[in-house]
Amino acid sequence: MTVHLTLHALQTLPPSNINRDDLGTPKTAVYGGVPRARVSSQAWKRAMRIRFSASGLIPDEDLAVRTRHGIGLLTSALLERRADLDGDAAAEIAEKVFSFVTGVSADTASAHRKAAVRHAPATRETLFLGRRQIDRLAHLAADGADDISAFLKSKANATAVKEAAASKDAVDIALFGRMVATSDDLTVDAAVQVAHAIAVHRTTPETDYFSAVDDFATDKGAGMIGRREFLAPTLYRHAALTGPDLASNLADYAGAMSLQQVTDTFIRVFAESVPSGHITSYAHTTRPAVLIATVSGTPLNHVGAFEVPVETASGGHLPAAAATLAEHITVTNTAYGDPTACSWILTLQPQATKPLHATATPVQSLTELADAAAAELTHRTASIREAV
Repeated sequence: MTVHLTLHALQTLPPSNINRDDLGTPKTAVYGGVPRARVSSQAWKRAMRIRFSASGLIPDEDLAVRTRHGIGLLTSALLERRADLDGDAAAEIAEKVFSFVTGVSADTASAHRKAAVRHAPATRETLFLGRRQIDRLAHLAADGADDISAFLKSKANATAVKEAAASKDAVDIALFGRMVATSDDLTVDAAVQVAHAIAVHRTTPETDYFSAVDDFATDKGAGMIGRREFLAPTLYRHAALTGPDLASNLADYAGAMSLQQVTDTFIRVFAESVPSGHITSYAHTTRPAVLIATVSGTPLNHVGAFEVPVETASGGHLPAAAATLAEHITVTNTAYGDPTACSWILTLQPQATKPLHATATPVQSLTELADAAAAELTHRTASIREAV
């Protein structure tokens, strides 16, 4: 028995290119036999992680960084504790500790180049590292810095270093998990699933032909010309958070945030984050026109509502999308749903989304929705954990 928070959103974007492929073209997917705009889950999860910090909802020390410069971060933290070390010596110590606990090695192709952090080499792999994790490793490395090889040969020291590396004390690692191919001890199963966002309607990229004027030009010609593709979709977004899994991942968390606070914050950043691709050209910072939060024993993705793409003769996809989603939620919940489920809905266009009002309790603000859903998930999670 478990309990989930599921989020469903309808969100319109203006002309934009927030997530592009290797050719610079907006990402798409074929769903229901027609092309749709697509935003990868990876892109939106990164936007959510950045929003955690930018909004001030979670202190930076309680978050993680995804980087190839973990050795450099450890070098910097070590030098803060051992000012008597020079940079090169600290980098060598940091590299030995880092390799010992993660199994990853420095990238030989970049080993002799000056890296972005403290002249230390980058690693071959990109790792998801908690800031508290780095601090714990630096504290131990400082103790053994005089002879780090001998220090790591001690069983007690080795155990302490590995436990520090395996600590799950970053909120975003607790939510989104971590996979390290070279060390199973560092792997954390995610408590959150995030779907790729797709357009509810057929979507074909358009091309923006642009020119740049040379301010000092004496003729009427352009300084340069170019083309860039863009889309203007109405997206269906979905995510699911499993309460007991998040509670378990937060067990090592040394901060003061509770399951309810982290869940509340996750709901907020889901609604407030947008990938920033080409944002200076498109200023696409919209918010969901519809946001539904449901707490239930069955996590249901309602993307099936849009397997047949929404089509409108008079323009505007949101009203038809809302009606289609409302029908799908009602039918799916009747067939497969949890009768004890609780739902809340926030909408920016009440008239256009009226069919959805019967599927959930209307609220007036994101704060009201987040508070209610987080409290319900926490209550049910506590009941499940007490019963185990």
